[in-house]
Amino acid sequence: MSDLRLSSTVCHTANPVAAEVAGETVLMSLERSRCYGLGDIGSEIWKRLQSPVRVSDLVVSLREEYEAAPGLLEQDVLELLSTLAGEGLIQVSDERQVEERDH
Repeated sequence: MSDLRLSSTVCHTANPVAAEVAGETVLMSLERSRCYGLGDIGSEIWKRLQSPVRVSDLVVSLREEYEAAPGLLEQDVLELLSTLAGEGLIQVSDERQVEERDH
């Protein structure tokens, strides 16, 4: 797994196990037999990961909708995405990896 940065690009893995339960997204990590309830904002983030998105762009779009202290939103988003990546629920690509593949 790549180190997650604001410059990283993230998206769902190929076949995520996710369901909508009582208005929030619940994810299942089949590799680790764990479930995660994402809550309102986590569920919104999950929806935005259907297509690859740069973490910094995700933070900017969330900042337009939610109020948070400077730096807190970035920290929370990176923490959630790191957890999801660690559980194999999202793919992380580093900007440098993308550039290397293109050359």
